[in-house]
Amino acid sequence: MSSLLLPYDTIIKAHEGDPIAIQAVLDRYAGYIRYFSKMNGYYNSDMEDYIRTKLIESLFKFRLDRSVSYTHLTLPTIYSV
Repeated sequence: MSSLLLPYDTIIKAHEGDPIAIQAVLDRYAGYIRYFSKMNGYYNSDMEDYIRTKLIESLFKFRLDRSVSYTHLTLPTIYSV
């Protein structure tokens, strides 16, 4: 498993509201949040707060009860004549 991925149990705990798991998610994405918090080349703390808030909100909206289908990602079959 890649070190870039968060452990599944951390995601589950964050979804359930565990503050330590939520902080682990925020820490994991801190670099991305900081990068996308720049506006016109300058760091914007309000944008960073907004992105962090949206990430936390999305943790609670994340649906873990649905199975995911990847059949739409298969390559098309090419028939030769």
